[in-house]
Amino acid sequence: MIYITIVTSDFRFLHLLNESMSKIKDIKTTHVMPNELDKIPKNSDLILTTEIEKQSLRNYKIFVPKSHNRTYLYSNIIKKIEEKNKFGEVIVGVDPGKTIGLATLADDIVIQTAEYFTPLGVVKEIISIFFNIETDDFKIKIGHGGGEIREEITSRLNKIFQNKVDINVINERYTSKNQMQELRKVYSKHMAAAILIAKRGK
Repeated sequence: MIYITIVTSDFRFLHLLNESMSKIKDIKTTHVMPNELDKIPKNSDLILTTEIEKQSLRNYKIFVPKSHNRTYLYSNIIKKIEEKNKFGEVIVGVDPGKTIGLATLADDIVIQTAEYFTPLGVVKEIISIFFNIETDDFKIKIGHGGGEIREEITSRLNKIFQNKVDINVINERYTSKNQMQELRKVYSKHMAAAILIAKRGK
């Protein structure tokens, strides 16, 4: 569990952060006013605040978000806690089918999972991930199943990225059943499959 303290008197900023992070299971947030810094929990891993309010927090590990995009927030929170300038490798795994599973791994840390019902929806999300996570090595791995849905996702991504991103179709037929069973304790079948696809070939 990651413990985040939001220090701000800007309630719109607070609302947008809480709204974006509410679906991230690994994050628990607390709010503290800037004039009540003694109430910051001792177990806080990171402080989120505004550009103006950061001046009073020089003795803390802080992050000033420039966006409320969930992928941007979570990846930057992990990056700040791990004290990284950027991720060495980001892999997006896609499990194509009627329900499309998606998983994003940054340096092997699962920072996003989701399900989509159209190829366009998953392609739009991959574009958002590409622009919201800092890395020099961005890869996309797509499961070999899914027929026309896989073909449409692959075709759209190839047209958008024009060989600037490594896009591979992965045979997930030999994926470990034990790994799948473990992941299914936390994730849906399609999300778990997308995680394993992202990990294939590593």
